[in-house]
Amino acid sequence: MVLGAATTKDFRPLHINCGGGNVTDKKNGITWISDKEYIVRGKKYRFNTRPEAKNIEGAPPADVYESVRRANVTYQFRKLKDGMYKLRLHFMDGKKQAKRSMDFYVDGAHLLQNLSVREAAGGANRAYVFEAIVEVKGGKGMEIRGTRGHGDDVFISALEILPAPAGSVATRSADTSPHAPADMAKKLREFAGGHVRLVWSRTEVEEDFYLALNDSQLVGYDTEDGKGERVILQGPGSYALPTLTPDGKSVVFTESKQHKCFVVGFDGTGMREIAPGYASDVWQDPATGRTWVYVRTGWRDPKSLIVRYDLNDPSQHEEVWSKSATGQPQISYFQLSGDGRLAADGFPWPQCGVADLKSGDFSITAKGCWPGVAPDDSHRSFVFTGQHTSIQFFDEPGGNARLVNLATVPGWIGRKLYHPRWTNDVRFITATAPQWMPETELYLGQFDSNFTRINNWFRITYNSTSDFFGDAWFENASMHRPQPQPGTLQPTPPPAPVVTAVPASTGAQVPGLIFLWENERAKNAILDEKGNVVRRWTARYEGETRPNRFFGADLRKGALVPDEDAAGVIANAIKKTGQFALSLDVSNFLAAPKERSIVAFLGSADGKSGLIVDHDEQGFGVRMNIDSSTPTRLSLGQGREGEHHQLVVAYADGKITGYDNGAEKGAAKVAGNVSQWNPGVLLFGRAPGGASAWTGSLENARVYDRGLTLAEVQARYGQAADTWKTRQPAQRVVVEAELLQASQPDDPVTIAPYMRSLGENVYRVTKVVSGELDAKEIVALQWVILGGKVLPSAEREEGKTYTLVLESADVHPQLAGEHRSTDIFEPEMPVFYDVGS
Repeated sequence: MVLGAATTKDFRPLHINCGGGNVTDKKNGITWISDKEYIVRGKKYRFNTRPEAKNIEGAPPADVYESVRRANVTYQFRKLKDGMYKLRLHFMDGKKQAKRSMDFYVDGAHLLQNLSVREAAGGANRAYVFEAIVEVKGGKGMEIRGTRGHGDDVFISALEILPAPAGSVATRSADTSPHAPADMAKKLREFAGGHVRLVWSRTEVEEDFYLALNDSQLVGYDTEDGKGERVILQGPGSYALPTLTPDGKSVVFTESKQHKCFVVGFDGTGMREIAPGYASDVWQDPATGRTWVYVRTGWRDPKSLIVRYDLNDPSQHEEVWSKSATGQPQISYFQLSGDGRLAADGFPWPQCGVADLKSGDFSITAKGCWPGVAPDDSHRSFVFTGQHTSIQFFDEPGGNARLVNLATVPGWIGRKLYHPRWTNDVRFITATAPQWMPETELYLGQFDSNFTRINNWFRITYNSTSDFFGDAWFENASMHRPQPQPGTLQPTPPPAPVVTAVPASTGAQVPGLIFLWENERAKNAILDEKGNVVRRWTARYEGETRPNRFFGADLRKGALVPDEDAAGVIANAIKKTGQFALSLDVSNFLAAPKERSIVAFLGSADGKSGLIVDHDEQGFGVRMNIDSSTPTRLSLGQGREGEHHQLVVAYADGKITGYDNGAEKGAAKVAGNVSQWNPGVLLFGRAPGGASAWTGSLENARVYDRGLTLAEVQARYGQAADTWKTRQPAQRVVVEAELLQASQPDDPVTIAPYMRSLGENVYRVTKVVSGELDAKEIVALQWVILGGKVLPSAEREEGKTYTLVLESADVHPQLAGEHRSTDIFEPEMPVFYDVGS
């Protein structure tokens, strides 16, 4: 198709079917073509209702209105020549219960603001058309961008680009957005209690650019110099996590495309390299006055060392942390307390907490991201929840846990935000809101004296370009420890599940233990033959595996994959001792599954030799062959649904012995020399290649470099049985419910490195099948993304009735740090977890 200026004879009008295929109107012969040639971003969706379009001139067929693009939409028509055009945007809202406030920009001009299609059209399922005259100039073509603004979604059914009538004048921008106040410096000074400087990154692409490595500007603001907002570094560059130095005179940042960190003066001069890697914090030693930059040295490798470099002389550097992997692959969080004793990070993500740099140990406090530790000596800390609306706050590591709601930014109440970050003043944090939109702006938030809520927010930026990674420096930083005033009323934190810190495991002290995975919240470890920790690690979940109530792995069409170093450490230990033992706790499995499935595998990469714990109609069993000889088989006995079982396999003196719940089930000789065995793969839930996946729950997986005695096996079972007795079943209710509002799954690419996401869906209960439930409308948390893929069950139809198996979300603390795909803001309904999703 030839695109030309509207005044040229060769211009042919464009009729675009957004989110759908080619549709020809039988009445006039116009073909509404697929948008695949012009779409840059936006998800496909389809309303399941027919539109009413009787009063729309030139309305397309009903099928065109039903298919839409949604979730922040961008179209580019690069070949469109300069000239005047008539633009027609077609809409229909097929949802009756939703908040709409859409904004549309054409070449940056804010042409359509706060659009509610239902209000504009006079009701749901009614078509609406917005028309504008647009001038294309500069040879860049036309870009159309839609955002959800202050509402819960944006969508468009169709668009047309037509010749503009002769003499047309371009439609004026509808932009009525607030602008920075003329006396902003004065107001900010009053809010901050004195001189304050801020720095942040600005990018044209609203997704988090530390993942995409988008170009950005490094921008700053100072209340005292009268220059207002200014660009420190223009680019091109990808300036991630800019941090002001303790004296406020310079900015340390990571240039993501170069994989290096730099320092530059606040005035944009004197830029120099510090080191390769990702800079996470700048800290001044209170004893010496020496300033250090903390850097994760590898690139996108959480296992890399944390090293600190002297800011003034980077040739002077010291190793700081190697006890565990840290942060996410894309970013390092490592942030120090004012006294330098503690550091907040993921160990690794998503298990976050604080490390004691003096003892070399760490504690996990919550699952989430963007952990922080107070810049004073109070050792307060927080972890950003997976909902991206609140932080779990602790007065000391793991102590006095509470939720602090951050989704209180004026104009964006209940909306997700991002990058919560403590400033050099313990009373203030920076954050950007709303998350991942052109309207994403930088805000400064002030805690109340008890650190239970954000008392006030101050807006720093005013534009239609995304701002990220804010940091602030206060000249009069308050390094005090605020105390509640006598007689003051303590604010009540918002209701939500609060996860307490998991106590440190004692399992690492058991002689001969070389591999430990208790659960996703424990300090799991790979150890050498002397019991020294080689690495703390966290498991990778594959397929539809998800955490259960007790943070174990609920395996469904997937696997628990240990650190790639685990098999090598185990193989070396077995070669030295000629012995080993494997122990694991299983539950929630299918009794007598018809097909044989793999519970645990330790062996060759091709799966042909090794140790296998399997499960079939005969129950649990063991198969072992170490040199391609005939496998030795051993039965561990039958298991019934609802039971817990601790399975142990021990090898010593050429014999394998199996145990179930502390009782010996049998023994048999194994052909071959185990000292010559070289297992290269350790997997739980499947064999190499993905075959024979097992369904059930797994925790407390351990490998020893020696056999275990019956007394040791019985002692291990006794400990497990005592734990199982303390676990009370959750109250469950089964209902039939009509889906009123479905949250669309986020794009797995945009939420990376998250691999799982829960959808928040609103239902009306029509029948209680079993159990008790008084609420008529509820929010159900349902898995929509697992293993980095959108589940087929995620596409649910509004108006349809579903059977739900529900338990209160409050008794599922493992969900607190999970990512949420949600189009629902400020839900006032009770929240349940659909355990059948």
